[in-house]
Amino acid sequence: MASITPAPYRPDRVSPPGETIRDMLDDVEMSQVELARRMGRPANKVNQIIQGKKAITADTALELENVLGLPASFWLRREQYYQLARSAQAQLEKQKQVCEIAKEFPCAEMARLGWIEKKTTWLEKYQELLRFFGTAKLDALNHAVELAPSFRKSDGKEACQKALAAWLRKGVIEARKIEKGSFSNQRTIRELGVFRELTRRGVENMERDLQDVASGLGIGVVFVPHLARTYVGGAAYWCGDSPVIQLSYRWKRHDILWFNFFHELAHILLHPRTETFLDDFSADQAKHEVEANQFAADCLIPAEEWSAFVDTGQFSVSSVEEFAKKVGIAGSLVVGRLQKEQHVSYKKLRQFHVSISG
Repeated sequence: MASITPAPYRPDRVSPPGETIRDMLDDVEMSQVELARRMGRPANKVNQIIQGKKAITADTALELENVLGLPASFWLRREQYYQLARSAQAQLEKQKQVCEIAKEFPCAEMARLGWIEKKTTWLEKYQELLRFFGTAKLDALNHAVELAPSFRKSDGKEACQKALAAWLRKGVIEARKIEKGSFSNQRTIRELGVFRELTRRGVENMERDLQDVASGLGIGVVFVPHLARTYVGGAAYWCGDSPVIQLSYRWKRHDILWFNFFHELAHILLHPRTETFLDDFSADQAKHEVEANQFAADCLIPAEEWSAFVDTGQFSVSSVEEFAKKVGIAGSLVVGRLQKEQHVSYKKLRQFHVSISG
């Protein structure tokens, strides 16, 4: 018959050896002051031992043996058990704490995407999170969550900060793998037409083409799968001296992804690298979001060209194709803006919509 190893006893409350001393003093009707006198120690030091604030040493154990009668080995074992139980209790509390932290992250989804290894216990999952975030302690992991670069949410929903931190961290990891040239605002602005031309190419090589052009300008572009409860379409931040644009396929539409790219590019070109932009947190941030939206719209379609096109009121398939060719962008972007500004119904011109996935 197989033997069963019992689990170690873990009491809910751990009493210091001082409680045993106090009980014995009560039994013999001796005060702490008298005990201190007989031990040859200051009364405040003995009081610290009784309260568990000061450990029982070998010398102290011998003194207690002489005064109270119990052998020194008893007091040393009592102290050892107390310290061991305290450490076990503290470790258990820490494990409970870190497991609760791990439960707040989308560990299953991250494992499915291959960002972390699939683990069974929450403690193992927590260790995987530390590795993923490149941190060694709980406090450092919490700090990583608080670091939220500017991001573009797809709607007004409140994002899960833990999921958002994981999504952003994956972007940083991937961005560091990209070989990039030196970044220059002026040079990037001069090359905006190249990005616009990319919108007209097929979606098969879209990621590679965009990354190649951007890296040559010193910009890291990363495509990171959307995580549930992030509600985010794009992010703009800096890794050292290099700007990074991070995109997701939340809406799986060609025109939305490209607009998000130009929106994030606006943050890189127009706004201080040290700022964090959240869509609805303050007036200043709202101002930056409006500026980024306007930059993206005007960069894709010059304002005068757009006004003239809208004034015609002619939004047939052929007119959209002709206008898109004239301004040098994909027809999906023209239709996307027409629908966004309610010039046409979302049910019309749907043949221009291009589905993408990542």
